[in-house]
Amino acid sequence: MKYKSAELAIIIPSVNPENIKICIASINRQTKKPGQTIIISNKKQNFKKMKNFIFSYTNKSNQVLQRNHGLNMINKKIKLILQLDDKFYLHNKAIENLINEWNSVDKNVAGIGIKSNFIDLNSQNNFNIFKFLTLTWSNEPGKVLISGFNNQPVSQKKLIDVDWLQGGLSSWRLKNVPTIFNRKFPLNKWSVLEDLIFSFNVKFQKKFRLVISSRIKAYVINRVKENYTVSEYYYRGYEYARMHKVFIEVNKHRLSKFAFFYSYISSSILGILWSSISFNKKFFFYFGKLKGICANTEKIKVL
Repeated sequence: MKYKSAELAIIIPSVNPENIKICIASINRQTKKPGQTIIISNKKQNFKKMKNFIFSYTNKSNQVLQRNHGLNMINKKIKLILQLDDKFYLHNKAIENLINEWNSVDKNVAGIGIKSNFIDLNSQNNFNIFKFLTLTWSNEPGKVLISGFNNQPVSQKKLIDVDWLQGGLSSWRLKNVPTIFNRKFPLNKWSVLEDLIFSFNVKFQKKFRLVISSRIKAYVINRVKENYTVSEYYYRGYEYARMHKVFIEVNKHRLSKFAFFYSYISSSILGILWSSISFNKKFFFYFGKLKGICANTEKIKVL
């Protein structure tokens, strides 16, 4: 039985009032319209009423929490979902191509990723001796290394298999991923690595395929240059390392804790040396990473 666009719901956890307007406009331009578009904003906004759009509000900014809220609002006809971050807008034929892709893949495919211009594939895959030595480099898109580091799941080909999918650029077949509803995750303002933890589990624990298609395209609305405060750099380094440690512990039979610690310590020390010489505030990001790998993660629930 073939899927129809009316059986697709788009779930958007919104944090940017300006971006979401552009994102909504791109959905309204689609050659095939989704059955539902559910937007969960962390800011109260006056949205214009539109057919098949649902607007909701939560006072917490957390991607997983916002998506959980949206997923509980889909109707019984929905069989596919598209998780989309509000920093992206869709190509006019994105939904049409997504449905065509779902109708062409086998039943063991649980997730399909969308291609975006957010990641520069060429610069990502260029050989880097420091990344190679610290176990943070691979020339395979969407590969998760034994150290737990994840290469971005991007595709220049029609369809490729990957180990994980980006949360805000992924579509899921609901009957294959019932665990997508009411997911557990720390209620932090930055849900870092939630997508890696969830999608890697779908592939290696649930034994489903994950693919990414170059036919389904999204574009980043604004490329914001990284310019965090000292405290923000520290927080992001700490949280990134802490949740990466959780990921390793959840997958300890497939990944290497030794490789993880070696990778984090070596890459952080190199980063500290580089940022010290160049007087770069990112010094505090690398320092935060070293603190994060020492955090107690026993009580953190993610699955």
